[in-house]
Amino acid sequence: MVEWFKNLSEGWQTAIFGAGVAIALAAIGLLKWLFSKKEGVGSKAIMIDGGKNIIAGGDVSTGIDSGAALRILVDTSSKLGRSQEESEQRRQKIMELEQELAKHSLETNIALEKSTPVPSVEAKELAKLITEDDGLYAQALKAIAEGDNEKADCFLDETQEFLDSVQQKKDEAQAKIYMARMQNASYAGRGQEALQYCRKLQGLVGNNPVVLNDMAVVYHENAKYDEAEPMYRRVVKILENPGGEPLPNYAGALNNLAALLEATNRLDEAEPLMRRALAIAEGSFGPGHPNVATALNNLAGLLADTNRLDEAKPMYRRALAIDERSFGAGHPNVATDLNNLAGLLAATNRLDEAEPMYRRALAIDEGSLGAGHPNVATALNNLAELLRATNRLDEAEPMYRRALAIDEGSFGAGHPNVARDLNNLALLLADTNRLDEAEPMYWRVVKILENPGGEPLPNYAGALNNLAQLLADTNRLDEAEPLMRRALVIVLEFTRQTGHRHPHLEAAIKSYGGLLTEMGYSEDEVMERLKRLGV
Repeated sequence: MVEWFKNLSEGWQTAIFGAGVAIALAAIGLLKWLFSKKEGVGSKAIMIDGGKNIIAGGDVSTGIDSGAALRILVDTSSKLGRSQEESEQRRQKIMELEQELAKHSLETNIALEKSTPVPSVEAKELAKLITEDDGLYAQALKAIAEGDNEKADCFLDETQEFLDSVQQKKDEAQAKIYMARMQNASYAGRGQEALQYCRKLQGLVGNNPVVLNDMAVVYHENAKYDEAEPMYRRVVKILENPGGEPLPNYAGALNNLAALLEATNRLDEAEPLMRRALAIAEGSFGPGHPNVATALNNLAGLLADTNRLDEAKPMYRRALAIDERSFGAGHPNVATDLNNLAGLLAATNRLDEAEPMYRRALAIDEGSLGAGHPNVATALNNLAELLRATNRLDEAEPMYRRALAIDEGSFGAGHPNVARDLNNLALLLADTNRLDEAEPMYWRVVKILENPGGEPLPNYAGALNNLAQLLADTNRLDEAEPLMRRALVIVLEFTRQTGHRHPHLEAAIKSYGGLLTEMGYSEDEVMERLKRLGV
């Protein structure tokens, strides 16, 4: 290709998740400009702040008595012979833990990249009150809150055996089991397993907004956007409370819907919802509340995606300060904030400042979530991108491969996070002249982000560009041209729709113009073709 391609800057876009919101790394001296990483662990925190008014099983199904369902579970999985007062106290304790676990938040990853939720501090404190006498179901909830997901599965298996012997109210109690299993799998980063139980709950759900939100988050993190969106909209409608004041969690509901709109490339619809969610959160909770940090992260991610980095940076810094003050320096939310801020610093070529933040975020996530968690995959990707940009390829490659293995195991082969991982690894392989290995990875990325049956996902233009570049580098210019042209059209359309210059618009124009020149077109012919596309 022409020499001036060699100096194009590289950045990363977000894919959602959430997910998350980290931004692009300005990869020095590289010509690929896809989305590489983003949404680092937790970038876009998809959450519904959860009030204590709704629990995992409350009104799970139309006509179901949630209290009776909980009584069945408690009475069949705990020691009998207790007084009515003792039984009621036990149920109240378990119900409070259910409520806290139902406050399901998705911390999207820098590439949507998703993130996976983490049990709250409040849930862990409530779990300390649970004793062996409270029964197997209560022990399962305690294990979920404490992050011992294998133990939770064992307790839920035993509870299920008890439940199978009880026919009365079985459906009501079964819904609670499905809900707890879905939460347990989701907190553990087992996205496909969570989806399985989400589908089982589908026919049992009424109008409980927290339960609906939890299910929508699971669909969202598994990239089932068509199933998540109507649920998010239903939650917004319920909490909007037409005719009265919005109910608690309304800001979180707006935030979740906005995050999905961003993940599906509808940024012009997402931004006003994010700004409204931030204003409501600040008004309801005060400027230093963790919910405000979440709203700041999400809005900053969208601003970064639309090339408004100067507006995004103070929001990321403020979110980090809030979460460090609220949770301490080693909390997963802080890892999310570090990833996001580091991504922005990297995008503005401040790599020396970004690297220690990425390393700290990775250490936090590995220590708090475990080595195989999807958030760790995002953190690995982010750090590996910086290493690749600074020519430490031998360090970067095993990180990319580890991230890919984690995400394929968590979400399956067709998830946007997997596309991110494949793309980044392929970029490295291309950098080291292993084009035969890189090409099938690029084709897989294009296939995933093309999203057959729906609208292309964010980063699709970058995927087309990267594949076209490889084809051009292997002298297949006629195959490269339509792909690179389509990438440019997508970037131009983004700029027209959002009113903001796409971060990679200039690179896309130069890439396509350079390809036409290499194909033998004159300067006037190149300018005419660009003009016809709307450049």
